[in-house]
Amino acid sequence: MKGLLYVAGAVLGTMMFTQCSDWTEVENKFEEPYSNKGEAYYEQLRAYKKSDHPVMFGWFSGWTGEGDNMYNMLRGMPDSMDIVSLWGGSFDLTEAKLSDLKEVREVKGTRILYCQHITDIGRSVTPASVEKDFIVDGVKYDSREEALAAYWGWYGQYGDTSAEGKEKAIRKYARVIVDSINKYNYDGFDIDYEPNFGYGGNISSNANHMHILLDELSKDLGPKSGTGRILMVDGEPQTLNAESGPLLDYYTIQAYYCHGDSDLDNRFQNLINKFSSVTPGADAAEKEANILKKTIWCEDFERHKNDGGPRFTTRDGVVTYSLRGMAMYYRPNIDARIGGVGAYRFDLCRPVNDYFFIREVIQTLNPAQK
Repeated sequence: MKGLLYVAGAVLGTMMFTQCSDWTEVENKFEEPYSNKGEAYYEQLRAYKKSDHPVMFGWFSGWTGEGDNMYNMLRGMPDSMDIVSLWGGSFDLTEAKLSDLKEVREVKGTRILYCQHITDIGRSVTPASVEKDFIVDGVKYDSREEALAAYWGWYGQYGDTSAEGKEKAIRKYARVIVDSINKYNYDGFDIDYEPNFGYGGNISSNANHMHILLDELSKDLGPKSGTGRILMVDGEPQTLNAESGPLLDYYTIQAYYCHGDSDLDNRFQNLINKFSSVTPGADAAEKEANILKKTIWCEDFERHKNDGGPRFTTRDGVVTYSLRGMAMYYRPNIDARIGGVGAYRFDLCRPVNDYFFIREVIQTLNPAQK
């Protein structure tokens, strides 16, 4: 089955483009300046990004958009990166960042997402005058919690603590997040959701509250919105309510330090158990296939920028590094590909090895046609 999937992907690429190698060979070595490849190259690259294929995803940290080299520029990423989540520095953009963002989105077709932890209501988008000074509409409150409740409508034991009051406050929070995303025309929202790993809160620790947030966000983002903009949850999507699943484009799993398909199988079973009942499909196999196509496995390049991840053994006995092993993942007797793979802080490997492992994994996911 694995071989069949790789061949099918290759055939698709041949059908769509006359010379796929024209835009994939760049992954062997990045050459500066970035803009010397010609419009025909970028036109094919953008068309490839729009095609149905397993995506290459990653979190980009340290973004400045400028410098003596391209280490901190989105321009310096491998061209075939599909989706990139900004790990910090997403607001109050400088002219250098705006130019960098425009280039990779419009010329290369890379989708750039805003990312933040969801924990308590108001996180990351509450005005400093409320968060630090406890002032709302000219009124000084005695505590941060009271000020947050006055601003959002509910926080902890303060404000309108009825179910209706909490829902209204959560939906208001979601609207502000969407407004922030719209301000910079990002391509979607990546929610870092880890309630059981130190990021609990009055939204994240309550699956019903999370569903309200996602439901409001889904009006503008995700598959239900019709906008083409992405809504994804990384971390612990399997702990969401089942009804939240159809609102998401991807289930992004931080399968860090994974040693083989048996580990990934256990994680995938959690997704099946949670979302099968709400996933389209005529039978269990079709539902499983559709869940697989929404699944992105991720490795930690903050630790593994030098080697691509720990030693990994596939179900077929192939021994490789974990990120590449994740890219080779398939489900026996299921005719479907994985959604994609990704890496946390993948930009850290640029000065170390010029994105060697990222480039190799891109080739594993979507082999170039020679």
